[in-house]
Amino acid sequence: MSIKCILLDEQNNLIDYADLSFLGSGVTFLVPYEEVTLNQFHEGEKVVFQVEDKFNQIFDADITEISYGKLHLQEVRNLAPLLHRDVRVEVDMKTTIFYTKNGKDIPVEVQLRDLSCGGMCIVCKEELSAENEFEFLTNWIDTPILVKFKILRREEASYNQFAYGCEFLGLLRTEECLLRASVFKIQAINYRRKRMDENDAV
Repeated sequence: MSIKCILLDEQNNLIDYADLSFLGSGVTFLVPYEEVTLNQFHEGEKVVFQVEDKFNQIFDADITEISYGKLHLQEVRNLAPLLHRDVRVEVDMKTTIFYTKNGKDIPVEVQLRDLSCGGMCIVCKEELSAENEFEFLTNWIDTPILVKFKILRREEASYNQFAYGCEFLGLLRTEECLLRASVFKIQAINYRRKRMDENDAV
């Protein structure tokens, strides 16, 4: 039995795809698609992996042996009930956010710089107040949802712009699942594009 998985590093970035296999003797191992990926791991360390397209199935395991292109695993543990693993991806998308002032909705054009299921980083020329509550429509997923968010921090960015770190508010479980799935989808697309660029450069 083989299951397609995604290997994640400590920053929750996608490292490589891998096949997760189980043998009748209780042996479990991961086979990364790229053999060079094995160089990033060592015996005695942990590896974190997610079942592809199953955003609520994230695991870690002890690496007991690295041989013949395989990471041999022991003590496989489901992380989903234990922690909220907030995978963040770099994006380059334009969107419009809104806030209310004197009873009117004020639109602001922004650029999304990174995204997770818990928040995002946006860049714009306007100085936004952390006291306001904002909202925007997730127009990059098949079923767009209206998301409310607040600003946690502000930094100066290039070209006389400001970068804002934002946290999503009051997401329903189904909405969080949709966002999480879209984040992993974007991450997979970015990874495939990166691999294609690397192959073209060879």
